[in-house]
Amino acid sequence: MVPDQDELLLDEEKELLDEEIELLDDEELLFDEDEKLTEDLPDEDAELLEEAEELSAEDEAVEEAVVKTKRPIGKGERMQAFVLDFLTFIFGAVFIICLTEIIFYYAGSYRYRKDIDKLNQAIGGGIATELNYDLLCRNHDIRIFPDEKAHDLVGYVSSFSTEISSEWKEKYNVLVSTNKDCFGFIEIPDTVMSYPVMFTPENYQKYLNLGMNEKFDIRGLPFMDLETKPGRSQNYILYGHNMLDGTSFGVLRDYLKQDFLDTHQYVFFNTALSEGVYQVMYVCRSRIYAKDYKGFKYYKCGGVLTEEQFNTYITEMEKLALLKTGVTATWGDELISLSTCDHYVTNGRLIIVCKRIQ
Repeated sequence: MVPDQDELLLDEEKELLDEEIELLDDEELLFDEDEKLTEDLPDEDAELLEEAEELSAEDEAVEEAVVKTKRPIGKGERMQAFVLDFLTFIFGAVFIICLTEIIFYYAGSYRYRKDIDKLNQAIGGGIATELNYDLLCRNHDIRIFPDEKAHDLVGYVSSFSTEISSEWKEKYNVLVSTNKDCFGFIEIPDTVMSYPVMFTPENYQKYLNLGMNEKFDIRGLPFMDLETKPGRSQNYILYGHNMLDGTSFGVLRDYLKQDFLDTHQYVFFNTALSEGVYQVMYVCRSRIYAKDYKGFKYYKCGGVLTEEQFNTYITEMEKLALLKTGVTATWGDELISLSTCDHYVTNGRLIIVCKRIQ
């Protein structure tokens, strides 16, 4: 029996040895796989090292840039930075000032138009009436020359001529009750030109920058020339600003265009002494000259003129005319000349010469 047991034990030991051999074979396989893996690792490590070196180089560049920015700023660079900041401030301030000026300008324009519209409504929408074409351009005496004291009465209700309509008397009463310096009213149909005309011979430019309420307004109001003699003047010169927004006499710029002239030839101008319709004759350009200038000065030809002075004015203004309507004037006619600034030259002026036709 013993031998059999020994044989069994030997068999079991043999099985155990076989299992150990199999385990050793498995470990050897694992070792081979590890070797293969370790053979591949150096390439990957090299790549990682390269990436690490690149990152390190970038970090060094960043650090170098930071160091440079932290380096002390020189006097020249500080001055350059100051100048740049100063110019930025100046340009910003100029922009804000310009923007503010633009806002105030157009706000003032709105307010001005609103005040003028209110005044127009108070006198029933203006003074323009239907033209009596049967009377237009007739060569007859339409001058109204009252007595020598007529100009002293303008601005008062008692100064009315007996030849003006009751409708205009009522409108003029409204104007004078608003401001006693009101001389009359001027209107060009289908334009914004519909304004009171002021006359203050003691200070003829009083309304250069004043409104009807006598408060400051850059647009001012149209006013009469210093030499004006109501009821006796052969040439009434009216002055007004050439505003970019078209207010005051800004509309006169349009007369430099032939099509506008063709469709806006008639100007209405009423005073306490007369109601008048005038037709444009010439669209002229001239300028304000030095005091010692010996040539023709249109602005010296207002008020009461002799026949020679009147004819000289007509002749010289015809020479200056850029556009004409074909209408002519002779001694005995009454003129109005609308004058405003024109920047085609220094101290340039644009003048619209009109002849009374009704």
